[in-house]
Amino acid sequence: MAGGENPGARAPSTPQTRPQRTASTQGGSSRMGKLIQFIRECNAELHRVQWPDRQQLWQATAVVLIVCAVMGVYIGVLDSGLTRVSHWLVDQYAAH
Repeated sequence: MAGGENPGARAPSTPQTRPQRTASTQGGSSRMGKLIQFIRECNAELHRVQWPDRQQLWQATAVVLIVCAVMGVYIGVLDSGLTRVSHWLVDQYAAH
């Protein structure tokens, strides 16, 4: 194999052609049309949503508030306990 030939090298590939941009894909009024279509589709989707009634909304709110309160108490107790343990450990090692 003389002259730097590489048997495993690929032949140069032909460059891939990109699709030509037309006026509809370049922007302008087409973007406004797409925006209006998007807003219409969002509005249609929101009409299909099953919204909760007042009772379901209050129940979900109560569940969230109760869970937040329970987690707050849990984290507070855990923090207080770990603070006491860390202070005790510091006092133990500082005494020596």
